[in-house]
Amino acid sequence: MSDTFLERLRAGRRKRVPLEDVRRAFFDAHPETLNSPGRLALLLERLRGLEEVGAIALPASGSWEKFGNPPLPNWIQVTRESPLATLVDYAAVPWVPELGFWPELKPLALEAALAINDFLLRRRNTLTMVPIKERSLEIFGDEKRLDALRASGGNSLFGGRLPLSVLGAFVVPSPLPYRIADAVGQPVLVVENHNSFWSFGEWNQQARRYAAVVYGSGLAFQGTANALEQVLGEVGGVGALYLGDLDPTGVRIPLEFNRMRGEGRTHVAPALELYAWLLAHGRRRPLEGWDGGEKSSAADWLGAELGGDVLQLWREGCWIPQESLGFEQLSGKNEL
Repeated sequence: MSDTFLERLRAGRRKRVPLEDVRRAFFDAHPETLNSPGRLALLLERLRGLEEVGAIALPASGSWEKFGNPPLPNWIQVTRESPLATLVDYAAVPWVPELGFWPELKPLALEAALAINDFLLRRRNTLTMVPIKERSLEIFGDEKRLDALRASGGNSLFGGRLPLSVLGAFVVPSPLPYRIADAVGQPVLVVENHNSFWSFGEWNQQARRYAAVVYGSGLAFQGTANALEQVLGEVGGVGALYLGDLDPTGVRIPLEFNRMRGEGRTHVAPALELYAWLLAHGRRRPLEGWDGGEKSSAADWLGAELGGDVLQLWREGCWIPQESLGFEQLSGKNEL
């Protein structure tokens, strides 16, 4: 175990170290955690470990943050006379081949790699694929630790060096709400926004144009690729179309989804007829905060002609919400 963090805590003059200084010492000792979404959970885990070996004392619950994810102690007390935590001779560890890159790891990552190595030595020939939190609890006694170690929220650990599949683990995608219709063999339609999900889903019960209408939930859709595959299988859908707002974000969402899918997997295609209706009849609203970036995204998503019209819309300082094509328009009270 690395003692760099503890040494930094002991370097100060004060026996009671405020949380601000604790954070600074931890991130100075472990800069590789700065961009991790679970960095505060890792800090708390390290503090608990130091408390277990008697290197620090944590305060009572009344001296912890009221809010936080997770809440942290407002201060810690350093026990200067205690021995440093036992050092591990990592060179003497019987590393499995998949972790042969261990010499390249920094101290905090080495601690995690050692726990994973022990797990693989025990379970190498008995693994089945299970959700990531179940495997994390087995390895670390903490169901969130593997999530914190994932490379940029992807499907690997240690900067992409170790696929989660080696551990028999996978990331469970958030489920996609959908409303099925009696239209097996038709595509599904993914809509970006909540109210449009209701309107299209209700209309489609009679229109039966889509095997199902799916709620994409805005930016959250980018991380739901496997869930879309599940929907297609359950409803008998063939292919997937997408309809979102005609603003830079609404165009970027499906493009990013497709980029993350890679080759050979189901991509979404633009619902061109519906986008064309929005451009011709939709309610224009002022486009704020657009700096002229992402000019190519409109054409990348909608093709040269329709994408050019959308880019011109943005240049004019406007965008069109998908709610312009609502239940009344779909139902024919106003012509679609």
